[in-house]
Amino acid sequence: MSFFGNKLFTSRLVLVRIEESDLPVVVGWSRSETACGAFLTPENYNLEQMRSQVSSGALWSDQEKMLLVQLKEDGRLIGTAHYWQPTGGQNTVTMALKVALPEERGKGYGTEIQKFLIMHIFDRFPVGAIEMYTDINNTAQQRCLKKLGFELIESLAYDDQQEKRTGHLFRLTSEQYHSHSIYQYHYE
Repeated sequence: MSFFGNKLFTSRLVLVRIEESDLPVVVGWSRSETACGAFLTPENYNLEQMRSQVSSGALWSDQEKMLLVQLKEDGRLIGTAHYWQPTGGQNTVTMALKVALPEERGKGYGTEIQKFLIMHIFDRFPVGAIEMYTDINNTAQQRCLKKLGFELIESLAYDDQQEKRTGHLFRLTSEQYHSHSIYQYHYE
């Protein structure tokens, strides 16, 4: 598992840097309730703003990366992964992902994406913790985060694209990462 140029390879997936030619797909998914699923509110990205962010490098910097997720076997795009260092995050990275094709959910791709991004982040950056937010009803994601060693930090109300939601904040510290067997004994 590593980035080669603008790509991160896992056993079944390739996470690639978003290019301008990918923006119609990313913007389309951001406006689709089907692509966002029951636990995400559509982001409603603006094509021109996204084009500006891609051309300026804002989505591919030391503080933030947004990637497309594609199947290794046929190159089909299935979702997005995003991580960033929030302002005032005090050595913390926040991650988010979307498996946009409903027929590809429940196949372990979300776990694979998260595991390998976590490994990439902790192995290459001086990060103290990774945080993820999940809807209170997204029990599949909560099971995944616990399997990956995250701890539930707090439950909170939050705004998701002007929609009020209740969710959980999960955190994985560097110490937890370095001692968790899922990251120590993997075969890739």
